[in-house]
Amino acid sequence: MAQSPSIWNFGHNIALKPSAYYEPRDENELLDILNRHPGEQIRAIGSLHSWSAAPACEGVVICLKHLQQCHFPAEHAGEEVTVGAGCQIKTLLEYLRRHGKTLPSVGLITEQTIAGAISTGTHGSGRHSLSHYVEAVRVARFDQATGKAFIEQIDSGEVLQAARCSLGCLGIILAVRIRCRDLYRIEEHWREHADIDAALAAEKEFPLQQLFLVPWRWTLLAQHRRESSAPRSRLAGLYRVYWFLCIDLGMHLLLILAARWLQSASLVRLLLRSLIPAAVIRGWKVTDESSAMLVMKHELFRHIETEIFIEARHLPAALAHFREVLTVAADVPESRGFRSAMTTAETEALEALRGTYCHHYPICVRRVLADDTLISMAAGKETIWYTISLISYARPTDRQGFQLVATYLMKTMADKFQARPHWGKWLSLPPQSLVSLYPHFPTFRDTCQSRDPAGVFRNAWLSSLMDDQPCRR
Repeated sequence: MAQSPSIWNFGHNIALKPSAYYEPRDENELLDILNRHPGEQIRAIGSLHSWSAAPACEGVVICLKHLQQCHFPAEHAGEEVTVGAGCQIKTLLEYLRRHGKTLPSVGLITEQTIAGAISTGTHGSGRHSLSHYVEAVRVARFDQATGKAFIEQIDSGEVLQAARCSLGCLGIILAVRIRCRDLYRIEEHWREHADIDAALAAEKEFPLQQLFLVPWRWTLLAQHRRESSAPRSRLAGLYRVYWFLCIDLGMHLLLILAARWLQSASLVRLLLRSLIPAAVIRGWKVTDESSAMLVMKHELFRHIETEIFIEARHLPAALAHFREVLTVAADVPESRGFRSAMTTAETEALEALRGTYCHHYPICVRRVLADDTLISMAAGKETIWYTISLISYARPTDRQGFQLVATYLMKTMADKFQARPHWGKWLSLPPQSLVSLYPHFPTFRDTCQSRDPAGVFRNAWLSSLMDDQPCRR
């Protein structure tokens, strides 16, 4: 055991203050740790790339970074891979690549651990979330009869649906068995669209595309993507260098300079209206391995993010709502037509945001297919979901404006469109409002309480979702 000071998440908005901290090297050591702390609050952590309160803990914190093993189960003939909970996505992708395999879905960043990624429904664009592809989860929890820790394999039924995206409420995840597929390549090129209808019209041809709504220019830059059987482009290496220098570094440094250091709203708007879009080369078609094309280096600079899931039929209205709210928050001229449909209370709440925040980063829009889970954001009926992401690079001490705007958007989007905020991103909806967005949350709650009736594996926020009292430290 190590005594630990506060442990901060990547976004530096959540501090864990553990009473005890451990880094077990194997499953037996982890079981011993659990048996030393019966009845205490226990949470596992990975790379802490979450901005929500999910990882918060004032009890026992268990870091799973040594549980890194990867292997292909013989009985599944290379169609699935078993991964230690603490294995980062980038490490898993490299392991799979050496064996001619990859994951069926990859998020924008690969720093997350596999356990953290599935526990919050991490996703890419044009596929299901990672959680959907989970076939089994190996979990450590307490036996209710003996009070001793044991290991359970979850591989079927509603319990598996719960375990695929569990927020860590079923116990300590030790390993995940997840589907994999043969390596494949992606063809990508950029195009600018004047409106969302034009961008979506290209989706049939480019089903893996992701979109970026550019604030203050209000056009959509489309990253048109599709699988390709063509060989790797001769200039793929040059494209990767261009992308890293111009986008991963250059764009971010310019926007951070304007928004964080100079705090100049006029410079932010100038950059996003002209210079940043000009740096995106349109029409350059490049084919490369999917694991190279589908990710960005978002982890290079500290930021905070909120992300909202909506059904496809609501996307145009939702983007119009985002635009309206952001223009009012920045105190720039805005359309009056949308606000005419607002109630007096909604109008007053929106006016309270005036002049509080100038958004300074492209708004990412991605398509996610319905998940076979209970509470991942895309869980539920067979429908298509879209996600809308707001990212801020303001200093941690200067995020009040972002949080006010994000809170307003979460509430109004939930009210208007039954939109669901991402479990792993910054969110501020009250527990009752969150739970009401998930028809299968009662089943999830019952599953968690049947396996952890004392709430040992839940922090205060998660206990509020379950409508029970948090476990003592």
